[in-house]
Amino acid sequence: MPDEEKLYNDKPTETEVEQAEDIETIKQALAEEKEKAEKYLANWQRAQADLANYKKRAEQEKMEIVEFANSTLILNLLTIMDDFERAFSSLPAQVTEPNWIEGIKLIYNKLKTTLEAQGLIEIKAKGEPFDAHLHEAVMRQEGEEGVVIEEIQKGYKLKNKVIRPSMVVVGKGKEKEETEQEGQKEE
Repeated sequence: MPDEEKLYNDKPTETEVEQAEDIETIKQALAEEKEKAEKYLANWQRAQADLANYKKRAEQEKMEIVEFANSTLILNLLTIMDDFERAFSSLPAQVTEPNWIEGIKLIYNKLKTTLEAQGLIEIKAKGEPFDAHLHEAVMRQEGEEGVVIEEIQKGYKLKNKVIRPSMVVVGKGKEKEETEQEGQKEE
């Protein structure tokens, strides 16, 4: 008959109250553990992302070191190319062994081709507008304002990064002859 009493009595028994409290405690503990698990999962995912980013940065730095080493070597080889070019431009017209000179020109061209295959690009200067990122102005002369008149030393880029700017002479505009002529007329 306890069941009949229960039907008529709406009050829960002590055991039912304790069970309900235990269930609430368990639910609360479960919620706390779920929260901890989510926090641990988020931390683990962050650590995984940090590791992936570290690997990418390390690979990038490694490539930059290799590129820098290549650029240093290429920069040193550019002085040899400059010497070849100066030698070719100062050859006397009466040189008796042109085959020998042609052989040296072939060596120069092979060196230039090899460097270009590594990503070396010659910077165009003469006749171009002066660009401080690509050119180094060493002198200004009468000529078209802001345009490179003469190239003293070639400049180069390695994979779109300037490793040596072109040394150039830049135009400073026409001298004001009219002003001088007017000054002479007034005298």
